Amino acid sequence: MDLPAEPLPPETPSDERLRPGPDAPIMLIPIGEVDEALIGKTVKPLEEAFHRVVTISKSLPVPKYAFNPTRGQYHSAAILKRVEELRAQEWDAAIGLVDVDLFVPEVPFIFGEADRSTRSAIISLTRLRSESGPSESRREVLTKRLVAEAIHQVGLIRGLAQCPNNRCVMFFSATVQDTDKKGAGFCANCRKRLMSEG
Repeated sequence: MDLPAEPLPPETPSDERLRPGPDAPIMLIPIGEVDEALIGKTVKPLEEAFHRVVTISKSLPVPKYAFNPTRGQYHSAAILKRVEELRAQEWDAAIGLVDVDLFVPEVPFIFGEADRSTRSAIISLTRLRSESGPSESRREVLTKRLVAEAIHQVGLIRGLAQCPNNRCVMFFSATVQDTDKKGAGFCANCRKRLMSEG
């Protein structure tokens, strides 16, 4: 039997997901009634944070299938599953954006949820809103919070962990005040880890 002139490359395990290439886009998916102008304002900050093209896809219907009448909220995992099903292999990440109150069984509410294995996430605008101040100011606050939450969720997808530094975007926000305090920037450690992830 003749041996190959060049050594064969190692076989890729069949269960290993191929990592998206450097040109793979981050897709934002509006779900239900969502302000697309607001979503549009997250595009540039996400592109700057992750050096990827960010695209807004067509909207999906209101997620009635996820509504829990007992709680009056929407089950995050049910909507996230739909986002996961939509994610194309050539996308870096798929981020669903909804304007309904999300929950998981263990906690009263969540701002968002990410699944690193499927490179998908869901974010709710509902609890990111400010209840006081003039409308223009409230909109500006909502935009900043949404940008921070979007960068946080994509960071989780890209392999970063929750950060103990409360000024880092990867810090876990239990309240919107946490989100306001940390802003949308990475600490030096998380930035270094992100660069090593590629």
